[in-house]
Amino acid sequence: MKQIGGGRASTAEREDYGISRRGVVAGLLGASFASSLPASGASAQQAQRNLVAASVNVPIIKRDQDPQYDSMVAVYNRRIRATPQRVFAPRTGQETVAAVQQIIDSHERLSIISGGHCFEEFSLPKDVQSVIHVGALNHVGFNSDRQSYGVGAGARLLNVYDSLFRDHGATLPGGVCYSVGAGGHITGGGYGLLSRAHGLTVDHLIGVEVVTVDRQGKASLDYVTKESERDQADLFWAHTGGGGGNFGVVTRFDFHSEGTTKGLPSPPATVHLVNCSWPWDGVTEEQFDAFIGVFAEWCITHKVSDKTTNLIFPWLIVRHRDHGGLGMVMQVASESAIPIARQLVEDLARALHRDTRDDYVSWEQMPWMNAVRLIGTASGENHDPNRRGKQGSANLIRGLSPDQTAHLYKAMTTSIPGSVSAGMDIAALGGAIAEIENDATAVYQRNSTMKFLVQTFWKSETDDTANIDWLRNTYHGLFPEGAPTYDKNTAGSYINYPNSDLSDTRWNTSGLSAGEIYYGKNYPRLQRAKRRWDPNNIFHHTQSIQAS
Repeated sequence: MKQIGGGRASTAEREDYGISRRGVVAGLLGASFASSLPASGASAQQAQRNLVAASVNVPIIKRDQDPQYDSMVAVYNRRIRATPQRVFAPRTGQETVAAVQQIIDSHERLSIISGGHCFEEFSLPKDVQSVIHVGALNHVGFNSDRQSYGVGAGARLLNVYDSLFRDHGATLPGGVCYSVGAGGHITGGGYGLLSRAHGLTVDHLIGVEVVTVDRQGKASLDYVTKESERDQADLFWAHTGGGGGNFGVVTRFDFHSEGTTKGLPSPPATVHLVNCSWPWDGVTEEQFDAFIGVFAEWCITHKVSDKTTNLIFPWLIVRHRDHGGLGMVMQVASESAIPIARQLVEDLARALHRDTRDDYVSWEQMPWMNAVRLIGTASGENHDPNRRGKQGSANLIRGLSPDQTAHLYKAMTTSIPGSVSAGMDIAALGGAIAEIENDATAVYQRNSTMKFLVQTFWKSETDDTANIDWLRNTYHGLFPEGAPTYDKNTAGSYINYPNSDLSDTRWNTSGLSAGEIYYGKNYPRLQRAKRRWDPNNIFHHTQSIQAS
């Protein structure tokens, strides 16, 4: 582990971190001076830290003063609002250290924003006083010294894919929404249309640069890797699915994939995109049950990794009857997989007593990067920043029962006052994802076959109650104890699709905490990392990891 400001860094490392020579010297002087003080010199140590932090010029956007302010604190879920006094916008790791130190020394509540896509108020709690916005930490590139690819925590996913593919012919198996920030997506595990072929995003992670704060309130820039040992190993592992905003401020991720010619997976040159949408007209509860059942059976059957079916990623998309139809988006990355993909489309159509004519189903072949751009920008859920929303998720092992599909059928056919878009998604998992042991990363749910999400979006605050009530009744009513626990049917929930009500015993009666639901048996190790690396609980939100 390297600590900038607490230990010497090589010239190459200083350049890699984006730290000026002056910044390193200031950090070293501060650490050296502070370490020479007696215990009774706490106030002098504090004064020296203030001096060192002040020597680094961090851009600060202030409320009621700077025109950027409103945009910097406007997250995608407009249900979430706060008015922090200032927003720090660091451009380097050292500036991030200085920002954290200044906030701590001011005794202010801090939070972190990367892309601003969090479903709940993790990035922007109501009581936040200072925000660290990592959007300027957005460099993507290859580091020849490390033989790895670096991705800044503020990089947007579409820019990550574009840079890696354009410059190196490589990619990461990450999410589809173009404007999601790398910081939150990766720390939550990360998955997308290439994950059945290449695993989760964190399965390729080898290093993390992160600002942490010790028990004495001193911020430092740490670099931990897959090869780190003891406490440093826990800190690295915690960033392979332990969720954002729990341990510190990530500034950069490093990636490398063994056994690949590019050092990361190479995406297919072209893919087939399949878009299915059948109307709700005449669809009965029994047909709806059969439709969900066909998709679930496909995911269960093809959970085991296979070189052909891994190249198929189907994503069931059921829109509320008032907002669309019943459909699926599917990426097929190999000609040899097309017959299997066609069979799934035909089986889904048959379940609804429909067919596969062009009115309902389209097949388009296109360059892979074109498909990334098309899918990433196609839906309002992905690009409309002026909606309010509420979501709930679950990792499914088996298909939904008839009682559960009946519950969802009623929800999807009952009008929601003020909703402009609502529905449910079920994405296929398995394949390469399931090849990894549950404790190899912080993502515990490797045996899941599907990822389930239900959500609603609306525009006006006056419709909050109606939409939140619909989501609560739909989501929590799906499970016997109001939450997806760990049994033969479900494997908890996905931290990147959080639901704050999992912390509320009125809705979650399982006896499990939100942390236990998100992380399963991996939660105790995350708690250990929390105790070691954030002993003062500087980094926390409504469902952050609890030290005990």
